[in-house]
Amino acid sequence: MAETDDRAGAPARSSGGTIGPRERARLIAAAVIAALVAAFAVLNFNDVKVHWIIRTGQTPLTIVIAVAFVLGIVIDRLLVVRSRRRRQP
Repeated sequence: MAETDDRAGAPARSSGGTIGPRERARLIAAAVIAALVAAFAVLNFNDVKVHWIIRTGQTPLTIVIAVAFVLGIVIDRLLVVRSRRRRQP
């Protein structure tokens, strides 16, 4: 079985401080997704009418995209933590 560090099931890094191919692939994928989201946000800079929970107003679409992206990340992380807790005895 592969050696792991203190984080929940994360593979241990080698003593040289280098990352493995799986971690490198994840970093590259994250960078590509972040670049695509940034490009999409910059290309959609128009103001749009948004019905926020508290009020309605004109907001740059970039802000709406960023808020949706961050909320998606938060929900994903919450679900991952919840599923890990259910799997542990």
